[in-house]
Amino acid sequence: MSSTDLKIPFAAPDLAGGVTVAHQVIAKLAGKAARATYGVVAMQERPIRKLARFFRGSLTEGVEVDVAGDVASIGLHVVMERGVNLSQVTANLVEQVRYQVGQIGGVPLGEVSVRVEDLQD
Repeated sequence: MSSTDLKIPFAAPDLAGGVTVAHQVIAKLAGKAARATYGVVAMQERPIRKLARFFRGSLTEGVEVDVAGDVASIGLHVVMERGVNLSQVTANLVEQVRYQVGQIGGVPLGEVSVRVEDLQD
């Protein structure tokens, strides 16, 4: 996924300019929301991305952000607790990420996708 920053124009028509949100900030918001969701045990990413994460910090582990135009799409790679309803936990996870990133962070969101990488006891 792309790693460009997202430019959000000010909502007021009489203000010029806008806010630029770094893709790492979007990833951190999404990662924090994912970790707080019941049933999500951990975040996981491919080994090649672990080296890149070393420079970004652990809050972005398992989170991919793609900025296209004026919206950000988020991909999450999660490890869930064995025995939970995967469909329900995934729906809660997407709802939490949309709320934290979209409503609180003010970032326009496109697709939020979840890939369950593993189950743990």
